[in-house]
Amino acid sequence: MPAYCFVTMQTSARNRFSGKAVAIKKGPILAEVEIEVGEQALLVSHIAFASLGDLGLSIGSLVQVLVKSSQVILLAEDPSLRLSTPNCFCGAVSALHGGSINTEVILQIQKNLSIVAIVTNESARDLDLQVGQRFCAAFPPSSVLLALTK
Repeated sequence: MPAYCFVTMQTSARNRFSGKAVAIKKGPILAEVEIEVGEQALLVSHIAFASLGDLGLSIGSLVQVLVKSSQVILLAEDPSLRLSTPNCFCGAVSALHGGSINTEVILQIQKNLSIVAIVTNESARDLDLQVGQRFCAAFPPSSVLLALTK
């Protein structure tokens, strides 16, 4: 079994959260892990059942959560909208960084919790993105990677 040791972890993922596993549902192939990452903010990750054992992940384990910004979908805040993912967080646009092809959008979800999304410039124009506007960020549990903190 491999030994895991993270003195420092550098990653290209724009969304990096520290959290604690608070629930684990085991299936024959995948496990669903709920991670508390902020005040009343839970992320859900689907990982291979084998990875659950390899990591020694259990309730109370401290984890690093990674989500690529290109996997985050932005949508208008609409209480009647129903999604197939539990990972949907709403907040205000706190920053926009335009590039030649894409725009980086930062949503402030809570005081110390923000989510970064990368959208095409065309999508940014179509959504009429502006600082201060409220939007939601959604991503599937299969896009949530976990690294164990020891």
